[in-house]
Amino acid sequence: MKGYAHLTVRQLYYIMISRFKYPATRAFYKRLDRYLTKIRRVNPDAHKKFIDPTRIFAMPPLAFPKIEMWVEKETIRNFLGKLARKYRLSIQVLRGFASLSMYRKALERARKRKVDLILYVGDFDPSGLLIDEVAREEMNGTTGIMIKRIVLTLDQVKRFRPPPRSVSMRDSRAKDYIARYGDRCWEFEALRPRTALRLVETELRKAVPPEFLKMAEAREKAAVVARPITERLRKMIEREASKMLATGIPEGEILRLLSEKYKVRIRRRRIRK
Repeated sequence: MKGYAHLTVRQLYYIMISRFKYPATRAFYKRLDRYLTKIRRVNPDAHKKFIDPTRIFAMPPLAFPKIEMWVEKETIRNFLGKLARKYRLSIQVLRGFASLSMYRKALERARKRKVDLILYVGDFDPSGLLIDEVAREEMNGTTGIMIKRIVLTLDQVKRFRPPPRSVSMRDSRAKDYIARYGDRCWEFEALRPRTALRLVETELRKAVPPEFLKMAEAREKAAVVARPITERLRKMIEREASKMLATGIPEGEILRLLSEKYKVRIRRRRIRK
């Protein structure tokens, strides 16, 4: 739409119900989202118009590039955030069934970082089980990325016996789920905290090479030791760049002069004119 650099699907929904008198109902929102997704899959220009700022992707410093952890909901990210940082893993929050925008960003990120494994943590219920199946369809159709559910699994439910809840019959997937697993389901949060952390950490320890963790820890310690010097150098270089800009020297030339002075090799980049 003209006048908007980017839109969210919900923003377009509000525009349509307020300006064009479409029905303000959940059914219309779901229909809009469904048809818009089909259009965006075949029309790259239309897809670029939409963003999804609601699904958080958190990347720690010196993150291990080949593996990501995906979680069904924000509460799981809050609970596992410290553990993910310990093992230098990024976390993607899906918030239920993720958006096309999130998957496209994840695919682009996977190509750049050479991601080959996604460790998934979610509920054992009708929707929770389908979420990682959808993720597999979106992610490994062309890339071969493996998506592994590490928690919560049926074996873990049988072993640790977390408190169940009844399956909601309002869920359209309830009938198939009940036929296969019965009328009870389980939230991730039903596990005891220690048990949940132990189950996840066991998988992270197997997935992330210990030599990478040692290297990352050493680099972080080196950065802390060198920080007083690097901070002083940064401020000094910024002051030099500021003086050069004030005299009218082009940005590209400033970059060249500073890189030669401090003997830093830089990649060529496009300078804004």
